[in-house]
Amino acid sequence: MSALSDATVAQWTTFLNQAGARRDQHGVARDMGQAPSLPSGEGAAMSFAADHLRLVTLRGPDAVTFLQGQVSADIRDTGNGLSRLAMHLSLKGRGLVSMRVLPAEDGLDLLVPASMAAALRERLQKYIVFSRATLADDCERVVLGIAGTGATDVLSGAGLPCSLSPDGCTVNNGISLVRAGDTDRYLIIAPVEDAMDLWPALADDRQSGGADHAILADIMAGEGHVLPGSEDLFLPQVLNYDLIEGVSFRKGCYTGQEVVARMKFKGQLKQRMRRLTWPGDRLPSPGTALRDEAGKAVGEIVTGVASTADIHALAVLRHDHQGPLLVDGAPLHHRELPLPYALPDA
Repeated sequence: MSALSDATVAQWTTFLNQAGARRDQHGVARDMGQAPSLPSGEGAAMSFAADHLRLVTLRGPDAVTFLQGQVSADIRDTGNGLSRLAMHLSLKGRGLVSMRVLPAEDGLDLLVPASMAAALRERLQKYIVFSRATLADDCERVVLGIAGTGATDVLSGAGLPCSLSPDGCTVNNGISLVRAGDTDRYLIIAPVEDAMDLWPALADDRQSGGADHAILADIMAGEGHVLPGSEDLFLPQVLNYDLIEGVSFRKGCYTGQEVVARMKFKGQLKQRMRRLTWPGDRLPSPGTALRDEAGKAVGEIVTGVASTADIHALAVLRHDHQGPLLVDGAPLHHRELPLPYALPDA
């Protein structure tokens, strides 16, 4: 289930279970007894224990230089107190692993879906041999979060003043606080003891939950990730990483950079990620093909979550597609919802 130490796992698991956690077959806390719903109204912040995320640490004097040559984003920006979404790509320029990179005192923190943590370590370890840097699982810290109107007030009341800059990251007393993108969505990376102390203030008198609530917040923010089943499918631009600082076209070489640059300067992007919703409780897995009425593939699922009423998802769709979408021959009866950023070539 986790790279956390056994004692930390037991402590955190017990705490979330006492808060009402419902877990999946992998042991991930999906919610605290109720599926997520779209937050609405003044002060309608939604808090979550992001039990589906893990930290991989990259430490040493060459940490920034090493990762700069491996991923799509400009990692030097972390020196200015910013986090960055990034992808490690194949030679074809498609995402193999995605992550959020955070500044740390003696290197970098890599926040990654737990299901992809081993793949991240394996892929980066191949190239780190000649660098003065080391990769390791973080065995003591966990991830909390809050999203929606009033999130900053909740954080301030919990003694966590936050950066208002998009992707801004602050560190106080060993607790990292990240504004994820340019929305009211914040991630807290803290030792388990601190996370347990913070949770009551975050969860009090508002919708609170686990991984599914965190994923819904990502979907609302238009932040997609490479998950098992979707490896080597998507260019970073297809997941809109060029619109949310996840790709730099000025940083220099990294694996897959030539393909990404060629699409930017000479190609025509024919598909992008969009936000969809449809009724029901059927949740397609990442990488599932979306088809038109003739059976032609017109896109793929990136991520999704079942809310109290509907399915919410991020999906890649061709720009020229119109009409119904089908999964395994069944229509979704979908509708498209707005993203918090514009799609320039849609």
